[in-house]
Amino acid sequence: MHRKDLIQRLRAIYSERKNVLLVGSAGIGKTTLLRGISQGLPLQMCDEASSLGRICDGLEHQLGWNHGKLSLLARKNRLLNYLEQRHETIAFDDVAETPPRVARFIAHLSQQIPVWIACRSDQRKAIGHIWEHLYNFTRIEVPPLTLVETSALIGKAAASGRIQADACLHSVDLYRISRGIPRVLEELLVELAARNYKINGCFGLHLLELDRQIRGLTAATSKLHR
Repeated sequence: MHRKDLIQRLRAIYSERKNVLLVGSAGIGKTTLLRGISQGLPLQMCDEASSLGRICDGLEHQLGWNHGKLSLLARKNRLLNYLEQRHETIAFDDVAETPPRVARFIAHLSQQIPVWIACRSDQRKAIGHIWEHLYNFTRIEVPPLTLVETSALIGKAAASGRIQADACLHSVDLYRISRGIPRVLEELLVELAARNYKINGCFGLHLLELDRQIRGLTAATSKLHR
């Protein structure tokens, strides 16, 4: 996503074996950054931290382990031993609902191996019980896309023929609507790819934004009914 400087900084911090708090609003690209880094560096991803059992389930699945009839305590200790021996960095995505027991587990891990946490804010209400253990974390904020980055992405989509060519003339408007948030920009590009909007006037831009919001509501409703 044209964030070479940020990725280089994260790679440098990774090599320094530091704990990291990756902060950014919803849709800003925190998870994408983590997954991108994990493709080139050893980084265990844990997407579910609402309980010790779910942490064990997720990491054991990645490692190809079968817990059999082991107790949760035995599974936790086995996982701790493995992680401490390998000394690989582990990243937790979404810790807002983490209970005190899990927060203590993550805090203990951060004393033994590098721990990265992705969250929307470092305020207590957004990071839950992890808040009291943040004294030894390096805070890195993920900024929104710039107008230049947004224009480059729109231009690339137009050059590929996926969206209408005149969208490039309205990069400023699309940047204003998306507020530099990659997920919102992606949703706008999806709508542009789906139909040909007359975006020379404000009516076309309003229709584009309305269609994006409707598609988002439809997707959210589908998730609730699954």
